Amino acid sequence: MSENARYLITGANGFIGGWTAETLCLRNAGEVRAGIRSWAGAARLSRFPVAITLCDVLDESQVAAAVRGVDVVIHCVSGSPETIVRGTRNVLAASLRSGVRRLVHLSTAEVYGRTEGAIDESFPLAGTEDAYGAPNIEAERACREFQELGLPVSILRPSIVYGPFSKDWSIRLAERLRTGDWGVFPGIGDGICNLIYVSDLVSAILRAAREEAAVGEAFNVVGPDRLTWNEYFRAFNAALGFPELKVVPERKARLSAGLMRPLRASAKFAKAHFEDPLKRFALRYRTAQKVMKTLETKTKYAAQPAEFALYSRNATYLSTKAGDRLGFHPAFDIATGLRLTAEWLDLHGYLRS
Repeated sequence: MSENARYLITGANGFIGGWTAETLCLRNAGEVRAGIRSWAGAARLSRFPVAITLCDVLDESQVAAAVRGVDVVIHCVSGSPETIVRGTRNVLAASLRSGVRRLVHLSTAEVYGRTEGAIDESFPLAGTEDAYGAPNIEAERACREFQELGLPVSILRPSIVYGPFSKDWSIRLAERLRTGDWGVFPGIGDGICNLIYVSDLVSAILRAAREEAAVGEAFNVVGPDRLTWNEYFRAFNAALGFPELKVVPERKARLSAGLMRPLRASAKFAKAHFEDPLKRFALRYRTAQKVMKTLETKTKYAAQPAEFALYSRNATYLSTKAGDRLGFHPAFDIATGLRLTAEWLDLHGYLRS
């Protein structure tokens, strides 16, 4: 692929899409068109010389206009099952009609479901019962269909992606660690946390957009370290400079998570129906304000039962194929990635009480 290729990044206002658009600009790799769902998501991208365009992937006319005239589409949109499935089909169809020379589709390692052991790309796609694995399998099937119709498609299946701007695995986890209520969970958090620093993932994306060996193939994309979730919690906590994590016995962790479920439901109901009276009450009585703030923190950051299945999964995703065919080799180990993430979080005020 030419260094002066014209790129469209869908979901460019998101975590991975934003990183991809910024990296292309910083490398002067070509013309960059950043597709966003609404203008509210343009703030981060406006710092860079990119052409920002509306591209709600559920709007076929917007997708057709965004794709027109580009050489490479990097499809980073996630969201609801409809967005993942129908949105991906819209992008594929418009790309085929416009004669796009390469489409890189960002999928997820969750398409393997709860399979354990060492997992490479030959494993069947099993998905999960949640609203993430199954629609991504459908999106991958659509990619295969359009590959057969003549659209050069490559699929990447990243594992847990962390780094600056990551809401789930960096920002939210840092906020949990900051509360002092988070911990390590023996018997629960001993599963493998297959991490990859976001800059490494972007490097894999750009290699898939360039290498002919990527066409028609799917690749696992994983970082160099294999930590347990408990080790990740400890390492991230140390990088942030917080006090040592407490050890939470499995029975206590599961009981606490179970008790938190009805409390979350009650808080959600109260907010939906009594938000204004509760605010007035909190403003009038300082003690009530403190209690409500404590409950809000507890319900927002406490562990949830559904998370424990992920933390205990003993699956190791292998990225040997990406190394052999794309020349992809991650550059950021966990110590470097967490240091950079902690510095970014501190710079943007996430570590302050």
